[in-house]
Amino acid sequence: MDVLQHMAQSFDKGWTSHYYMLLVGLVFADLFLGFSRAISLKKFNSTIGLAGITKHVTVLVVPMLLYPFVDVMGYGSVADGIIAFLALSEGGSVLENWIAMGLPFKEEWRRFFDEKKLEQKERVGSVHTDESLPHENDKIL
Repeated sequence: MDVLQHMAQSFDKGWTSHYYMLLVGLVFADLFLGFSRAISLKKFNSTIGLAGITKHVTVLVVPMLLYPFVDVMGYGSVADGIIAFLALSEGGSVLENWIAMGLPFKEEWRRFFDEKKLEQKERVGSVHTDESLPHENDKIL
């Protein structure tokens, strides 16, 4: 019975953690900005919207389902780190949507992010890709 009680406390601990609250806020900001971006650029697509919502729900639900198990094993700080990483990733998506909509943003930072996107496009061939990255040792003839 102690394990179940500890798991219930761990669930509450994960749900109310600052990292998780940050993640929830960033997910909702990303959804709002993503839909706003699609509407403003006249590129709204219900299939893409549904896929985005599904991804965001997964990002919110999976950590909360796994947090109690990880915390009971004594790795609660690792779970917090993973949630913080997810929040960082969501923050990048929020930033990308913000810039794409043309909202106010510091020009030096905008140039920095544009350069990074171009570097990725040159390296991978696309900014967003589902293809696997080529190995460094593979030579294209």
